[in-house]
Amino acid sequence: MSKCWLFIFVLILIGSQSSDLHAVGMGGMGGMGKMVDKITIQTKNVGPVVFSHSVHGTRCNMCHPKIFKKQNNSNHVTMEMMERGRSCGACHNGRQAFSVTGDCVTCHAGDIAIKTKNVGVAMFSHEVHVDMFGCEDCHPDLYKPRNNSNHATMEAMENGESCGACHDGDTAFGVAGDCATCHAGDILYKDEDAGNVVFPHTAHIDMFGCEDCHPDLFKPKRGANKASMEDMENGESCGACHDGDSAFGVAEDCESCHEM
Repeated sequence: MSKCWLFIFVLILIGSQSSDLHAVGMGGMGGMGKMVDKITIQTKNVGPVVFSHSVHGTRCNMCHPKIFKKQNNSNHVTMEMMERGRSCGACHNGRQAFSVTGDCVTCHAGDIAIKTKNVGVAMFSHEVHVDMFGCEDCHPDLYKPRNNSNHATMEAMENGESCGACHDGDTAFGVAGDCATCHAGDILYKDEDAGNVVFPHTAHIDMFGCEDCHPDLFKPKRGANKASMEDMENGESCGACHDGDSAFGVAEDCESCHEM
């Protein structure tokens, strides 16, 4: 090979590598650095949607900047707009890729943290349920896909509403049964003087049943279980078990409960 052709070959090789690196860089950081693979898109009503760059490829100019601008909070669209070809709907139209009006689970099946007034956060797992049911089995009749539109009391669920439509003790475990299945998250108690206290449900339900503590020692109602250290040392609240005999005493190692 002549020196001239060798020189041209090297230039072509360097140019192609530079183009590939530029394409990857443009994917998530405005042309600088490596492409960010997974992006979490927060939706107003149906929870977070995770978008993966690697699944869609590295041909950045197919989507940017015509379909998606690379600035945060500049790509808000509704499902109706996507069904008309905007945003994800430009490709997810049932021809180039699965339709945005098709299987909701593909994009919207993340876990949902349901904040309850009295008994802390209950985690709903989409993954566990979509293995057995289709979206239409629950939406929109039982659950409207809209924030704060599905309030139901335990009494209402026991009468067949909300989760109780299936969790009736026959189709699935009853809502009046094992509370720990849904309500066993850690509870944070805020104490201005002695630091925050985290109560780990998990550590306790391995040894006790819900009825051992509720409702006699602890009422499942926010703000209804205030007790001083003196009260606990006299056997109230946590002190009913943490007496230095059944479990470590409340007057012993402060760091076990209080973040120092």
